[in-house]
Amino acid sequence: MNDERWLDEDAGPIVPAYLLTRGRTVPASEAIDLIAVIITSGGLTPPVGLGPEHLIILQKCTKPTRLVDVAAELNLPIGVVRVLVGDLHAQQLVQVELPPPAPDAKVLLEVISGLKAL
Repeated sequence: MNDERWLDEDAGPIVPAYLLTRGRTVPASEAIDLIAVIITSGGLTPPVGLGPEHLIILQKCTKPTRLVDVAAELNLPIGVVRVLVGDLHAQQLVQVELPPPAPDAKVLLEVISGLKAL
């Protein structure tokens, strides 16, 4: 038996998640919110040289998918998926739709007061 560690016979060697991003912790394009919606840009052929995780993201995001859902489906840490999606966004292979800004706290307090008055 060799000295390599195996997850199981079919999975192959264990690869630390940070190797997927080459140690990067910040997305190439911009900060991507956890609930941002990711969608593959239509009609583009992925360039040669993308990693398998990039290709899986492109395949899973043919329909609008939230970043947290992509991370859950890939079973990867959210920080790693942010960097991978950032790579794809920088190459214009995916679109990132940011969530609308949260309403002002003053407006929320007025809504609560109005509801209490009912």
